[in-house]
Amino acid sequence: MTKLYSIDLKLWLTLSAFLFAALLAVGLVQVHHDTQQESLLAITEATLKRDLSALNLTMQHHLAQNDQKEIRNTLVAYQQGQQYDHLALVDAKGMVLYSSNTSHEGRHHNDTPLKLKPEAISQRLSPPYIMVEYIKHNHLYQAYSTYEQQGAVAPNSPLPALIYAEYSIADQAQQLLEYTRMKTLSILAIAALLTALVLYFTRLFIHRPVSQLVALSERLSSFDFSDTLETHGAGEFKHLADNLNHMANSLQVGWQKTQQAEADASRKTAILEGIFSALPDLFFIIDKQGTILEYHSGQTDDLYVPEAQFLGRKIEEFLPAQTSRHFTRAIQSIEQPGQLTQLEYSLPFEDGNRHFEARLSALPGTESLVIAVRNITDKKRQEEIILHHAFYDTLTDLPNRFLVLDRLQQLIHDAKRDKLLVGVGFIDLDDFKKVNDSMGHEVGDKVLIHSAKRLQSALREKDTVARLGGDEFIILLGDLKSNADIHPIATKLVKLFHAPFDIDGRAFNISLSLGIALFPQDADTPNDLLRKADSAMYNAKQQGRNTYCLFTESMSNSLQRRLMLEENMQGALERGEFEVYYQPQLDLQARKVVGAEALLRWHSDKLGPISPAEFIPLAEQNGFIIDLGKFVLNSAAKALQRIHTQFNASLRLAVNLSPRQFNDPELLSHVEHLIERCALQPGTLELEITEGLLLSGDNTIKATLDKLQQMGILISMDDFGTGYSSLNYLRQYPFDVLKIDQSFIADMHTGNESAYLVKNIITMAHGMGLKVIAEGIEDHEQLTRLVEFKCNIGQGYLIGQPMPEAAFQDWLEHNFTRPENIMNKSLSIQDY
Repeated sequence: MTKLYSIDLKLWLTLSAFLFAALLAVGLVQVHHDTQQESLLAITEATLKRDLSALNLTMQHHLAQNDQKEIRNTLVAYQQGQQYDHLALVDAKGMVLYSSNTSHEGRHHNDTPLKLKPEAISQRLSPPYIMVEYIKHNHLYQAYSTYEQQGAVAPNSPLPALIYAEYSIADQAQQLLEYTRMKTLSILAIAALLTALVLYFTRLFIHRPVSQLVALSERLSSFDFSDTLETHGAGEFKHLADNLNHMANSLQVGWQKTQQAEADASRKTAILEGIFSALPDLFFIIDKQGTILEYHSGQTDDLYVPEAQFLGRKIEEFLPAQTSRHFTRAIQSIEQPGQLTQLEYSLPFEDGNRHFEARLSALPGTESLVIAVRNITDKKRQEEIILHHAFYDTLTDLPNRFLVLDRLQQLIHDAKRDKLLVGVGFIDLDDFKKVNDSMGHEVGDKVLIHSAKRLQSALREKDTVARLGGDEFIILLGDLKSNADIHPIATKLVKLFHAPFDIDGRAFNISLSLGIALFPQDADTPNDLLRKADSAMYNAKQQGRNTYCLFTESMSNSLQRRLMLEENMQGALERGEFEVYYQPQLDLQARKVVGAEALLRWHSDKLGPISPAEFIPLAEQNGFIIDLGKFVLNSAAKALQRIHTQFNASLRLAVNLSPRQFNDPELLSHVEHLIERCALQPGTLELEITEGLLLSGDNTIKATLDKLQQMGILISMDDFGTGYSSLNYLRQYPFDVLKIDQSFIADMHTGNESAYLVKNIITMAHGMGLKVIAEGIEDHEQLTRLVEFKCNIGQGYLIGQPMPEAAFQDWLEHNFTRPENIMNKSLSIQDY
């Protein structure tokens, strides 16, 4: 049946038309031939019966007359006239009595060419009986007629039993056949002509449209949509062509969309492959039973087993049992698309355990899931580092405030249970700030690291050393039975820092101040214990440092005072509580006022007047000194501008710079802005720095001082003699003024050594081209000796105490043009 659908329609349609026409024509001719033949047979058979009946009567007449000659003549006449092959009269024994062929007479019929059937004689059928048989293969009729003699015959005259006749219709059959053949050929010719007409018609109206449709379909099958089929009319082919054209248009649109979709899919596939290659993740497609169906990744380093060993296998077959159980639970928990399940696990590798994060999600429209696996080993390590940094100091690797508070809480819990004491020590390194400011942060960090190691080495294994920040450390001492147990430990810690630190080949002497609070007698919470230990530490500082103190209730007042100062310091500038005072400076040799020093004072609305010795160190510690320093500079510059305008004289003002303020990156731009805004003349603004700032030897210090000097700023070394007093600093840095600390001036009347030292300092400074200011002059004896020592400028309560700007201007009104008031009536000057 399948082969029928593979035939060539044009060929077989033509052949079918011709065969149909031919078969139809042959069939008609055959029917006609059969009809003619049947008619011939019927006529022949009727003629035979008629002739035999007539011959039977004729023979009766001739036999009655015994006229043998007439009998023979009659038989011959029938043979010749009716074209019989043989006619014979046969008796009951089968002997031929008379025949159209006389040679047959007197002979038995078997001995003659007659084809007489013996049974025709033996049956002795009653007359009148005529039997006609047709032998088809040789177109021969055999006719038998029983003979009946009705009249008298001559004696001894033989009578026939039957009349036998053989009649051939071969000629008629041949003619009929020839006629049929001719007719068949004619009909076939007509059929061929009709077939040709049909072929032409089918070619024109069927074959050609079909060929065009086939060609169109072949083009469509090759995705060639460049041509359409134009068909005229309104028949089936027109309808089919229109449908094909419409289908072609639809296919073209669909094909273009398909091509675009394939291009998009290829592009997306390439993007996905690129993403897979770029991402560090492993992607697995699995079914709900955990069988791995697909795998995608740009790298294979994190594969637990090679790809060939897990594709097509379940996860549980190659992963460790515990990890497999995690995945099985995760797979079972996903019930709908969009649901995301995440789990973390670790696997052993040759280089150690690796940590992974797996994200599972159902793929929409399928029964599959996607698993994205990422190596988070580095992330875990980072988390461990971050966690470590969250609880440990990055510099010393000691526990930080968060961890030490947690441990302290646990110690308190254990001490309550065991009825023991807990000691909390608060440590601050003495003079560390000077080392840090002078030698730089790198050296300061090394001092902190060495200090941490010393503290750890001195304590018990169960004790804790922590760093709060800066140079502050915390120690936690557990299992203390009484207050007496704390003293040996504290003494050991203090003595431990008597030995100098050897850092980069240099020796640093750093001592510590230690404050200790005890649980439960001093406080019962971690924060209160730390606060009270801090208060005890400040008390140790006040006792001269390099010692320890146990907390007492009286120390709470100091701590509360400090906290109150810090609290009230916030916003004090905005509230106008800070004010700049000015202490006059007198040229001792020329006997005239040359300037003043700007000094900061704090009048708190809540706490009243606060000493600079109390709030300046606190501001240095909390960083507020930067804002305070800018405030003093701004105030001094404006006051200097007003003084110059009022007195038309170039007085100068000296302003102290703290180390933190000096290291402020905005210092130079701020000073330059002040000079420009207030139109300050060169040499009228003086900045005082301490020699501790110079200890680091940082090149940026000299560069900053050089730039300040280029702006016309005078540079003064303040408190000379109280620190390292390195003469090299005076030579190395661009100083204009040297200021002798008031402690040397105060001691001049107690002995000649101090006076001698002051004189030598003045002489040395003059030799280096520096002017000298002596501060703290309080009596005439000090003033007189300083004049003798050729000291350039004097400052102190004898000359004038610090006063607000308005009072200072009044003071200048009385003394600027009359310096004898200062020299002769200095005691009364203090009223101003």
